[in-house]
Amino acid sequence: MIEFRVNDASFIMNKIGKRDFKEEDLTTNLDAILTAIAKKRPETIKGKYFNKVLIKTSMGPPLKLNLDRYHELAKP
Repeated sequence: MIEFRVNDASFIMNKIGKRDFKEEDLTTNLDAILTAIAKKRPETIKGKYFNKVLIKTSMGPPLKLNLDRYHELAKP
């Protein structure tokens, strides 16, 4: 089950795991969240659905993700 909420500025902030998770598990969780968001795209939205996705630790700098795969999933 995947739960996410959008704030007033259209940001989705979600946890994908904890420090002791394996890299594979974090990748799987991130993929599941982005895929679920892409599939929920309303039909009335035109153009790109994702502007950018950043992932970061609580104290680290953000890393920008390549979204090509998710742009394809979000196409109507």
